[in-house]
Amino acid sequence: MRTGDYQYNKPSVLGNALMDYCTQLGIPRSYADPCSGRVDCLVIHEGNTWGCEVNALNRFYRGFKKIFPVYLSVHLAPPLFFRTARLLQNPGGSILHILLASVRSSTFLGTYIAIIWYSICFVRTRFGHQVLGVNQSRLDNTLGPLLGSMLCGLSLLVESKHRRGEMTLYVVPRALFSLTERLLSPHQKGRWWEYMVAEFGENVTFAASLMVLMSAVFRDKSMVRPSIRGLMSWILKDEMKADGEQTPVGDQTPVDEEELLKLEKK
Repeated sequence: MRTGDYQYNKPSVLGNALMDYCTQLGIPRSYADPCSGRVDCLVIHEGNTWGCEVNALNRFYRGFKKIFPVYLSVHLAPPLFFRTARLLQNPGGSILHILLASVRSSTFLGTYIAIIWYSICFVRTRFGHQVLGVNQSRLDNTLGPLLGSMLCGLSLLVESKHRRGEMTLYVVPRALFSLTERLLSPHQKGRWWEYMVAEFGENVTFAASLMVLMSAVFRDKSMVRPSIRGLMSWILKDEMKADGEQTPVGDQTPVDEEELLKLEKK
């Protein structure tokens, strides 16, 4: 619809394909006929007659069920490989913490999916169509997907604070990629040097990022996440041991005994 290949009130190849999809779902072909001026929500719900709200709950359940084993592995791996002593010391509490964290992360993704689906249904049917009567093409090709894309980020509030920070670090590079792609793509002509410049810039960015991470591991481990710190310490164990042996005693920061006693009392 954004490219104009599918338009309401006009027959098209994609319209016929969507009507064939209705046949597969066992619902009337007219529900996806572009000449009718609207694609029925029953098509969006894959033929399920439960309504928009139940469809969103169903999407939540399917997303939760599919991603839970993945998040369980993600939360189980660091204690299992890098904090084994702590895991064995309090196995019951550690396992409970891992399960709760996995449920929370899976709830985040399930909520993310449900918000997208229900936002689109809410805009194109519940509010935009049934209440306001806005033009259906405008609802489907712009307003529905836009609102769903904007609101789905609220699902991040389900996660803990440190996981929100991790998600931010995950999303920011992709946002920068999307921005640079929009700015630079009109100027890309497939010239021989464009690929070389892009590859060089990517390598420099990766090298600089890894340099910052390794410097933090060597200088102050508290600046690095425990899971990453454990992994880097294991990879660089020989180098870190050699670095510790080469550090002169006089270069070590003197300890203020009075300040240390105050901190211990606190």
